[in-house]
Amino acid sequence: MPWMIVAAVGLCTAGLLVLGWCALLVHRQVQLLARELDAGARRIAGAAAGLERAAEPVARRAGDLVPHA
Repeated sequence: MPWMIVAAVGLCTAGLLVLGWCALLVHRQVQLLARELDAGARRIAGAAAGLERAAEPVARRAGDLVPHA
């Protein structure tokens, strides 16, 4: 009977080690995803700023075309 206790403890330990390894892999992937999301957000912000700069002269010209009452 004692060998069953040792086997159960060993299997539990192995299971915890596997879960820990999986947690480390998930943590690494989450960090990579966070970096990619940050880079994407920075690119979107830069594109939005460029669009704003490009739209400003067009908006000014459109305001000149509207007849004032």
